Amino acid sequence: MADIFVVAYKEFSDIVRSKRFILLVAVFALILTAAMGTVYVRVVVTMPTSPGVTPMPRRFLGMVAYMLISTMSLFGPVMGVALGCDTISGEREKGTLKIVLVQPVFRDTVINGKFLAATFAVSIAVFITSLANVGASTMILGVTPTGEEALRLALFMGFSILFAMTYYGIAAFLSTVSKKTSQSVILGVTVWAVFTFVIPIIASLVAFTIAPPIVRPPSPGEPMEMDIESIRRYTAVVEAISSITPNHHFSKVGQYLLNPYATTGEPFPSQPVQETVSVTSSLMYAGPNILVLTIVTTLAFIASYMVFTRQEVR
Repeated sequence: MADIFVVAYKEFSDIVRSKRFILLVAVFALILTAAMGTVYVRVVVTMPTSPGVTPMPRRFLGMVAYMLISTMSLFGPVMGVALGCDTISGEREKGTLKIVLVQPVFRDTVINGKFLAATFAVSIAVFITSLANVGASTMILGVTPTGEEALRLALFMGFSILFAMTYYGIAAFLSTVSKKTSQSVILGVTVWAVFTFVIPIIASLVAFTIAPPIVRPPSPGEPMEMDIESIRRYTAVVEAISSITPNHHFSKVGQYLLNPYATTGEPFPSQPVQETVSVTSSLMYAGPNILVLTIVTTLAFIASYMVFTRQEVR
């Protein structure tokens, strides 16, 4: 067990000191800052009051957290693929893997240490950037999150780490089976692009073909209406197809955790939306999606472990 932490410490040091990791964290912080700035501008534009006074909704932090779903949906896979694409293939190309395995270190210790180090690095990236931005918005805007809001934010960041590690596991497996890092990078980016862009488009096209939304002809003097049942069928088909991607399950987890703070109708209504479910209930609803992310991450790790421990290193 001690050897695992030695390997993890060495890998963790290499990751956090790398230019790639620093660049990823910096870009992520800028994206979060831009997202929060967008919300702030919308508040100022849509809720004008007396000169020099900027009204802030009571649930501002919650709404900013809700915006984290789309940001994390993009950043998590990118960080996972970026850190995992050269986990094994990179060391194999540099010749360091053979030197490490010559030492009295078991292969399972190496792969376990790498996954542990990546988990720590991703956790630091997500928590530091998220907490820094939320803390900055609290000081600048004067809005303090409640205890439940803080808990929901912490849970969401935890599942964001799990989501990033899902893609890290996939990228690490591709790095293990690939002879060159360039191959694993191409395969990892391809998997990310398919899950993020291709499958959602295919899901929408298939749903529109077999269960298109029905538009009811408008009555004289009345606007057009959409058939609610047809919309439900359309949404069901889209979600059924999209459920094969980790992105879909992560988005559902984020919606269950942060949806009590989302608004309906106008972007910033005069009355805050009341919470409808507790944190415990939100976790129960999100349970199947959390389980899927956990299973995919575990299977990717097991696959990498089995392939690496049986590989011949030259």
